[in-house]
Amino acid sequence: MIKVNNLTKIYKKNNLKGTNFLALDDVSIHIKQGVTLGLIGESGCGKSTLGRAILKLISLDKGMIYFNNIDITKYSQKDMIALRKDMQIIFQHPDTSLNPSKTILFSLFEPILIHKLMNKNDALLEIKKYLTYVGLKEELLSRYPHQLSGGQIQRIALARALILKPKFIVLDEATSMLDVSVQAQIIELLNKIKKELSVTYLFISHDLDLVNNFCDEVAVMHKGNIIEKGKVSKIYNNATNDYTKKLIEAFKILAK
Repeated sequence: MIKVNNLTKIYKKNNLKGTNFLALDDVSIHIKQGVTLGLIGESGCGKSTLGRAILKLISLDKGMIYFNNIDITKYSQKDMIALRKDMQIIFQHPDTSLNPSKTILFSLFEPILIHKLMNKNDALLEIKKYLTYVGLKEELLSRYPHQLSGGQIQRIALARALILKPKFIVLDEATSMLDVSVQAQIIELLNKIKKELSVTYLFISHDLDLVNNFCDEVAVMHKGNIIEKGKVSKIYNNATNDYTKKLIEAFKILAK
């Protein structure tokens, strides 16, 4: 489904004395349809940059991006509009993608309006359907983002994405700000979505236990490179790269 070749992204400093930062260093990766790929690595290694690059939310210095065997590398933002409904992202702070001055109903209706998917009456029925699907009540539609809990906001973000019936979703630390019980509920919901709606995930996380329990495959990033990739059980229990071994060992010590 997703294939990227030789992605390179350099963040350039604005001042003359600054040093450019190589965020992605010739990254190539393949995410098969129906697979949940976990992406792990320390902060600043390029995980979020890779997720945004795949969705063409940032520009690239080099590389190719394919979605369902279609080369979208040179797609303009205008060209991408039609694909946005197929390729979605859930952020670590999903409330930042919601207008604080607008109701939840408006936030859920907005993507339908942008993509001109259906009329208002049908849209309202669709919104209520997906609100129920993610385990929320209709009474929340009249509320504002600040009136909802973190778990509710995350479910709203999922409902907002699912309304467009996406094929691929980037989950960028999407559960890291939630307490353990709510986190477990969201993971259960994500598994339900994957099974019933055939969604493919890129799951960016620092939590190796979550990756171990939720993902089919895992890729390890270090200094802008993918240094190891494979089945979760194989990488978690029998990593071959020294950095991966140290990363997993450090997490196991912290988790005790």
